[in-house]
Amino acid sequence: MRKIALIGTHGTGKTTLAHELVAKAKKRGVNAEFLGEIVRGCPLPINEQQTKDASEWIIYNQYIKELELKQKCNVLVCDRSVLDGYVYFYKKFGRDPTLERFVKDKSTTYSALLRVPINQRRLTEDGVRATDEDFQRSIDKGFSYLLRELDIPFVDFKDIDQALKLVIP
Repeated sequence: MRKIALIGTHGTGKTTLAHELVAKAKKRGVNAEFLGEIVRGCPLPINEQQTKDASEWIIYNQYIKELELKQKCNVLVCDRSVLDGYVYFYKKFGRDPTLERFVKDKSTTYSALLRVPINQRRLTEDGVRATDEDFQRSIDKGFSYLLRELDIPFVDFKDIDQALKLVIP
């Protein structure tokens, strides 16, 4: 079983890319599933108003949903990872040794983490995603810092063919 997560700040096109990867994998006969953004179901404040409780809810629910879905497929493509929730936590509250151990440990359960960079498109209001570009850039910098500090391996997204090779090696 392969589990791939697309990581990075909000508004980079991860969801669209994840759907495209699952569709292409299915067209090649692969039993693939998609796990959407957990944060959209969070009943607590998110984005700039995110609380510690919301962060924990997002991180732990991400992992729980991954456990549930990986039983149903050969390839699971996740729109985000446990690391994503921790980056948002870190940017607001700083580092937390307990959460960090969990995130570092569970990051090893992914076959690949594919980091999607900020693109040139403007953030659009969708009722969930934050639209402040400074906030978006600060989260992106948080990814750079934590990937390095926690020594979590990842691949920078280049194009859909490169991504598909991670899904179907």
